[in-house]
Amino acid sequence: MPANKSRVEDLLDELARGARVLRVFSQLGSESFPVSNAAHHVLRIVLRQQPIHAAAVAHYLGIGPGVMSRHIAELESAALVQRVNCSTDARRQLLTVTETGEALIQERDRIRGERLTRLLPDWSDERLDEAISILHELNDAMGRGVEEAKSGAEVATGGEAK
Repeated sequence: MPANKSRVEDLLDELARGARVLRVFSQLGSESFPVSNAAHHVLRIVLRQQPIHAAAVAHYLGIGPGVMSRHIAELESAALVQRVNCSTDARRQLLTVTETGEALIQERDRIRGERLTRLLPDWSDERLDEAISILHELNDAMGRGVEEAKSGAEVATGGEAK
């Protein structure tokens, strides 16, 4: 049975509210960190999947190459990532996280994790797993919707996405 339209709208409202709150929550106490919250998220993805091509990170996050280039420039200028040559294709460079970058991630994640843990004292591992699973499913579904919309835009414009 399809979801009730007003309930879907409620979900979208909560997701929008969550995005705003998460942005502010993630920045609390990080004023001394050398990069933006968005660049920090890119750094975490690189650490998890390194070595990785910048285009793969951009695709995973659903951001364009220009935005990705700005994040990488910010991370490089803070000496948090470095480019290494790809062993299978000399034309490509891959990103890896420096020791300084790993230390920054650990510290920032510790601060954010401790703060959220204090705010959710009654949440069990099972409840966290359920929340993670639901958010993962929502992100995947919305990501597919973005890809479908981009594909539709390419068809509508004769193959050129806008």
